[in-house]
Amino acid sequence: MKSSGNAPAQRTTAQLRFLSVLERWISEYPGDFAPATTRSKMASFLSDIAGYRPFSMALKEIHLHLDNVFENDDTAWACSDVTRSHEAVETCSSESVSTKSVSSTVLASPPKEETNNDTNAGEKASSMIKRISTTPSTASSAGKSSSHSVGSSQTTTSFAESAPRQALSLMPYPQTSLCKVHWHLFMRLSDDEIAQELTRIDWIMFSSITPRDLVRHISLSDGGKEKCRSLEHVSRMISHFNHVAFWIANVILLRDKPKHRAKALEKCMAIAWRLRQLNNYNSLGAVVAGINGTAVHRLHQTRSLIAHPVQKQFMRLEILMGTQKSHFAYRLAWANTSAERIPFLPLLRRDLACAEEGNATFVGEQRDRINWKKFEIIGDVLVNIQRSQALPYPCKARNEEAQRLILGCKFSKDDDVSPIAHVPFPNRNSVGRQRHFFRQRANL
Repeated sequence: MKSSGNAPAQRTTAQLRFLSVLERWISEYPGDFAPATTRSKMASFLSDIAGYRPFSMALKEIHLHLDNVFENDDTAWACSDVTRSHEAVETCSSESVSTKSVSSTVLASPPKEETNNDTNAGEKASSMIKRISTTPSTASSAGKSSSHSVGSSQTTTSFAESAPRQALSLMPYPQTSLCKVHWHLFMRLSDDEIAQELTRIDWIMFSSITPRDLVRHISLSDGGKEKCRSLEHVSRMISHFNHVAFWIANVILLRDKPKHRAKALEKCMAIAWRLRQLNNYNSLGAVVAGINGTAVHRLHQTRSLIAHPVQKQFMRLEILMGTQKSHFAYRLAWANTSAERIPFLPLLRRDLACAEEGNATFVGEQRDRINWKKFEIIGDVLVNIQRSQALPYPCKARNEEAQRLILGCKFSKDDDVSPIAHVPFPNRNSVGRQRHFFRQRANL
């Protein structure tokens, strides 16, 4: 940047943009900076630019995030400084053994000195940043705009940090079996209350997932998934999707009479329409899957009691979430949605899996070139996730009744859900005894 021929203002603007990207990187992926080597390099970089006053606010934000880094699944994933340092030590040790055994200790000592020097440089940078932040800032207009953008993202970042803790409390806790009391509660709650609670739960679970979690979920082996703790967030949201689909089917099939089932079915269709208005495509897909399941789809007499406008409205939702032309309708609706939105998680996983399994990582006759087209496809999917997570839903209070109804009921999770299946059919002997009993009653 110093050697470029740009004007000082343009150069400062570009440098502040780079610092903003670096600040976001540290805040969203603190595990990348957990190794001591990486932190020492970052401390050395901060010490080099700490004397430039327009960078004071940006350096203060970076310093705050750098103090809170911790080791997680990202620390040793893929290529990291930890792996490179181990490889360097192994290479040096193997060369030293072949030449002179004593030199191995000599070769191992410079990295420690470098780390100590970098640590001292980091301490100097920290003190310098604190001294600069206490003085009045005379940053340019570009610096003000950068600090404003960093400050506006703090709310989203803080919610993303608390989302994994909140998602732990949203696991299903089946306490009582689904009964008529729950059915009446389901009918009493408004469509908006149930849809809002489903959206609140989905948004918390979706915010706890990072793009890297989805990449690891489709690229790691089964053994690697067991070692990766952050994948529990993806598994939790997948389980919640299936839970909502089975919950919808069980609520509809709870009552025996078609008129009662029709009321529940019509309400579920109305909830699906409200979810579409909230741009919650994940719960919308779960509700549509529950209604179109085998156990509910075969209820022709119940469906005939549904009002025609409601059926027509639900048909539009079926087309929206349909698989025709590789989910063309959903992809078009997603691209045209500019407000808060939650993506359809099964399709996200399928797109990433197709990009991972259908494209080779290395190409060429000798497999020595990287297939960048594969990573462009994966990047497009991940960018959509980041953009949707950057637009949070308005803070909604928890609806206790709706949450207990969704998460606190016991019900069957079979594909062919039907309460009639639990009623044993009478055998011939029992029918004969009943006929003999009624004949004796008639002769009295």
